[in-house]
Amino acid sequence: MKKLITTFAVCFSVGVGASAMQQTQQANPPAQQTQPQKPTTEEITLTGCLVQGTTPTVFIFQNAKKDPKSPTEKAVKYVVVAGPQDLSLRPHLNHEVQIVGVWDGRTAPATDKVEEKDLPRFTAKSVTMVSDTCTPAAR
Repeated sequence: MKKLITTFAVCFSVGVGASAMQQTQQANPPAQQTQPQKPTTEEITLTGCLVQGTTPTVFIFQNAKKDPKSPTEKAVKYVVVAGPQDLSLRPHLNHEVQIVGVWDGRTAPATDKVEEKDLPRFTAKSVTMVSDTCTPAAR
């Protein structure tokens, strides 16, 4: 009889523990499973370095920040898409630029080696040169 009660108590404890763990996971999903934010139509202005991507038609916006002088703001990397057809990004390659545009709401994976296809997209509406060279941290 003691074995039966002990077995029942162990099974009950394991079941309660597993149920509590499942509820915790549902309430706090892992960060990598979170859904991307919804795209916004709100224009934002970012400053960073525009560099060539893997092909001549791909442009990467490195070290992009809302406030380039902020030591606490985390720099972000985007694939830049030219919004208006007459907006030319090529003349701004390897320059520090200020780009006004719209972010697609995605975030890049938290790894050093992120493929271009996994980067968030930033649709540029206008580009203004800040400096004809990129700062060393932006390269």
